[in-house]
Amino acid sequence: MRRDGLPIQTMLLRLFLPAVAIVAIGLGLLAYDRLYDAILDGFDRKLITSSALTGALIDGRDHDRLIAIARTEPKSFEAEESPEYLRAVLPMRRIREKLGITYLYTQILGGSKDIIYVLDASTGDEHSNIGAEDDLPLETLAGIRRAQATGAIYLSPIEFQEQWGLLKTAAAPLRDANGRIVATAGADVNVSIIRVATQNALFASVVIGMASLLACALVILLMVRRMAQPLDRLRQEALRIAGGDHRPIPDFPAPRDIGVLKDALTRSTSELTGKLASERETVSKRALETGLAGLCEALSNVIERCDAIEFTGAADDALDTLLRRAGVAHVARRIAADAGLADLVQRESAPMMLAAGETATVRLDDGRRITLRGGA
Repeated sequence: MRRDGLPIQTMLLRLFLPAVAIVAIGLGLLAYDRLYDAILDGFDRKLITSSALTGALIDGRDHDRLIAIARTEPKSFEAEESPEYLRAVLPMRRIREKLGITYLYTQILGGSKDIIYVLDASTGDEHSNIGAEDDLPLETLAGIRRAQATGAIYLSPIEFQEQWGLLKTAAAPLRDANGRIVATAGADVNVSIIRVATQNALFASVVIGMASLLACALVILLMVRRMAQPLDRLRQEALRIAGGDHRPIPDFPAPRDIGVLKDALTRSTSELTGKLASERETVSKRALETGLAGLCEALSNVIERCDAIEFTGAADDALDTLLRRAGVAHVARRIAADAGLADLVQRESAPMMLAAGETATVRLDDGRRITLRGGA
């Protein structure tokens, strides 16, 4: 059997659910992009704050003496135990730990490579001793030179350094005892830390997004069911009426607008039913009268051979009424043809005027009688 088509609820779900999924994916990608930018901006602020705070806290006179040691006695382990070194490096280690910075140090330009390390807050294998030298990417080296020349804080993009990997660096100016910029305070963060933070935030966003998507899908399902089920019921009722079943539409729960539509369909159905019934009754009467008129003519010969005519049945029955008329008309013709019958009918009663329960008898010229009785 061919189906009437898809239910309205299925059609609405096919429309809304993909739209919600597409919007959710689009918003998720946009949220991830914004989230990544926010995380990078957060690390940029940390790097700028750490380098600027380090450059401001270090005593210029202590750092000047440490610079002299770094230039003349590279990798001096004794210098790292000196009061000047410890006074500067211990606050740097606390800043590094509190802010989650990968490397925090001071550096000067010069030596056999690009820079010379003076102070380093790192410990263990990643610690750079005083006087250790290192090469930098060209862009970072140019940024450090601009920081020393202008006093502005430099912030690098994510760059690969052969010894340290992918880093993002900030360099703030560091002044000597006379207020001149002679070094920079550097702060680095490893990209792996950024990636971990991004992945954690992304995972949290995905969980929240999935929960939001499920909640939206549930809300849409409830809304669609509340709207689609009454519409689908109304569609089925309309198809039933169109198929010829004009029974009244039963009440069912529906929103106000659908209820108004149901009432309008009910009124239209009532009007249509009344018109169809009236037309059907008119057509039936015409067909019945036409058919019975011919039937009465066919019964004429039968009636003439009857000894008596007896009327029975309800007076409002269409067939019975027409048969009565045919019988009485025949009797009237017989009476009109016989003077004796006319005299008798005048003394008794006209057979076409018989009421219910009354009886009239017509005597024929051959001695036979026809008895007319009113319907019970």
